[in-house]
Amino acid sequence: MDVNLSFYDKNAAQLAEQYDSVDFESVHSSWRSYWPLSGSSVLDVGAGSGRDAKWFDSHGCKVVAIEPSASFRLLGQERTSAAVHWIDAQLPGLSSLDATSHSFDLILASAVWMHIPVPKRYQSLLSMSERLAEGGRLVITLRHGTFGDGRTSYGVSIAELEQITQRLDLVICHVAETEDGLSRTGVTWQTVVLEKAPSVHNKEVSRVS
Repeated sequence: MDVNLSFYDKNAAQLAEQYDSVDFESVHSSWRSYWPLSGSSVLDVGAGSGRDAKWFDSHGCKVVAIEPSASFRLLGQERTSAAVHWIDAQLPGLSSLDATSHSFDLILASAVWMHIPVPKRYQSLLSMSERLAEGGRLVITLRHGTFGDGRTSYGVSIAELEQITQRLDLVICHVAETEDGLSRTGVTWQTVVLEKAPSVHNKEVSRVS
C-alpha cells in the first residue's frame, strides 16, 4: 500500500478531528467569489473527513466525494448526508468515476496535489479536466512545507501548473496565498482556480496576498 494511504488509514480519526476544527469558510475564504451556487455539481477529490463535501451539500450542491482511504471514507460517510455519493477513487486515473457519467461545475482538490508524484501530474490534471463542464472551475490547493510524520510529498509551484495547463483546455484565473489554517510551523498555502472556458484566455489573472 502507498505510504501516504497507509498513514491516512491508520490516523483517520485523529486527522478528522484536526481537519474539522477549522470550518470550510475559513479554509477556503481566499476563493470565495468562486464558491459554487446551489444546484451545482461538485466533485471533491481526496475528500478526507468530508468537511468540505458536507458544506457543499448543505448549500444545495450535488456532491460526489472521492477518497482512497477506507477509514476516511467511512468517517466521511458518517459525517455527511446520504445525498453525498462517496467513491473509492484516486488520481491520476479516477477510473471509478466513469460510472457517474456526468461532468462537474466545480472540482476541488484540496491538500492533495503535493502527494502526487511529478510524472503523474499531467495525467491527474487531464483526468480532472475531462470531467469538468465547459465553463467549470477546478480549484487546487498547493501546500508548501515538508511533513515530519512519514508522509511523502513533492514540490509544488504555480509555474508547474501553468506549464501543464498549456497542454489542456484550462486557464488559471485566480491565485491566492494564505497562511496555514492549523498554524503549523513552516507550512503555507496557495490556492489556484482554473477555468475550462475558451473565453477566459484573455482574462487577467487576479492575485491575492
